[in-house]
Amino acid sequence: MQILLIDDNPHVRDRLKHMLEQLFPEAADILESGCEPSALRLIQKHRPELIITDARLLLLSEDMPLDQWYDQHTHGRIIVTSSHEFVLKAFCQGGIDSLLKPIELGALEEVLFGSAGMSGGYDHPYLEQAELQRSDQMI
Repeated sequence: MQILLIDDNPHVRDRLKHMLEQLFPEAADILESGCEPSALRLIQKHRPELIITDARLLLLSEDMPLDQWYDQHTHGRIIVTSSHEFVLKAFCQGGIDSLLKPIELGALEEVLFGSAGMSGGYDHPYLEQAELQRSDQMI
């Protein structure tokens, strides 16, 4: 599974990477980028199954909303992060998930595996397997 973390703050990317490594110990590849046009090129080049991005990236895609751009250039899922709840409310509609910073492991896990998460309509075998393994560990 390929994951792309997009945030201008290296500390935020490091923390998210650590949390994702806890949730997906066998994750194939976690790529990182700042909120810049090269992040859009990484999406197009690598076609990650999961993108966790700061809301600033949404402003870089001027031609069309990021969710439409994403549908045309890749497959998978977008989770938008911001330190400001009003930003998430403005941008995150129509199936785009969001996380308020600072991001807690439990909140990330809920977005990925909760009722609105990957198991709720997002078809990806690796994530389904990870969720099964996680639920087995809880028993």
